[in-house]
Amino acid sequence: MKKINSSICLALTLSILFSCSDESAETEKQPTTPPSSPELSKPPVVSNDPELEFPLVYVEELDQIQEFFKEQHETSFSHLPNKNWMSYTAGKDGVLTKILLFGRPNYMVSEHYGSAMSGFVRAGNPNTGAKYGSWELSRDDIVNQLSGQGLEERESGWITIRLRGEIPQEAGKTYFLVCDRIADGRPWFGAFAFGDGNPYLPGRHWLHPGHDLVFRTYVGKTAEQIEREQKTMNDESPPVEDKAIATSPILQPPPPKPLGQPAILVESESPDSSSEKTATENPPPFIQSNPEKTENSESIEIIDLSTEGNSTEEKKQKSLFDRLFKNKNE
Repeated sequence: MKKINSSICLALTLSILFSCSDESAETEKQPTTPPSSPELSKPPVVSNDPELEFPLVYVEELDQIQEFFKEQHETSFSHLPNKNWMSYTAGKDGVLTKILLFGRPNYMVSEHYGSAMSGFVRAGNPNTGAKYGSWELSRDDIVNQLSGQGLEERESGWITIRLRGEIPQEAGKTYFLVCDRIADGRPWFGAFAFGDGNPYLPGRHWLHPGHDLVFRTYVGKTAEQIEREQKTMNDESPPVEDKAIATSPILQPPPPKPLGQPAILVESESPDSSSEKTATENPPPFIQSNPEKTENSESIEIIDLSTEGNSTEEKKQKSLFDRLFKNKNE
């Protein structure tokens, strides 16, 4: 009996020890589970959040434009990678406000086309670039915009996509308009015109490197950006006086060209003789002498010479006559 009791006691003690070890193991495993696991399991915030507001800008300008296309050349957006984007290169700094596409809505009843699409903008790369803002476009929006332009549902016109959030634009940098969702579980959306032959070199459409959508981009500037640009312009611009001095030689007119015949230079041996010659013989440059006066003076001189010669001859004849007459009388 003593052996049976001792074996029973041993079994009880072992069972108690095993049960305690299991509880201790469970208690040790409990701290390893993170308490914030429900928060980590939440999906990340998507950029096309409806809470994003349209950017408030004070100046809006047309930036990029591509308007070459052929009739019946249309393409669509998909939500699948490598088939869901178009690219362009910004020419101005600011905030992207809207993108205009030229096209028309897809057919209402179709197993391939959805009723709306949405997405965001990436910088540098359509798959891994920095993600900015959000946008959305539905078939009803396209129909309403075309009707506002006086167009029918199956006619093509400008379609405006307004961007939410501040999407920075840096001149010389490439950006991608990316579609990441199409409603109704369909693979395609829209019918947008495009041009072939690579009419827009700094961008392309996903379909082909030489294809470009017909589009326009608009860039705006916020109050902070305008103030910052004005400040930099005032700091970098030189003073007005220095600028005028630097550019004054360029503004000088060219030297005047000579008009008429050049003046005649007269060389002389002595200043006295030169003054006499120029005063009596040679007239000054560009001053013509009067030929009538010279002819009159010459005729007068000739008349004087002839009278003097006649008087001398008469005197000689008289003297000879007197001599002969005197001799005869004598």
